[in-house]
Amino acid sequence: MAATFIGEPSIRFRRKAGWNHDLSTVDFAADVLDAEGRKPVVCRVTREALEDRLQLAGEFEPLDLFARLKSEIHAVAGGKMMAGEFEPDGSVLVRSQDLNG
Repeated sequence: MAATFIGEPSIRFRRKAGWNHDLSTVDFAADVLDAEGRKPVVCRVTREALEDRLQLAGEFEPLDLFARLKSEIHAVAGGKMMAGEFEPDGSVLVRSQDLNG
């Protein structure tokens, strides 16, 4: 279930992020503003992507790694949203190859 955007959308990332133990991801959210209004999008980045990007394995907490890479992760997630690259559940997942490709 991918979101579709009308007109020229803008993306605003929310400040809060949290660790999802079940998926081994840092979860964060964005609001996409388009001609129809606000559309929330759940975003995730894998722990593997964070560790690979910084070449650190198990040395830091995932939320600390996310904080160090937040601008880059937001740029990748935003690009995926604008390209319509959504997961089947409508979320955006940033993987290792997205940050290290």
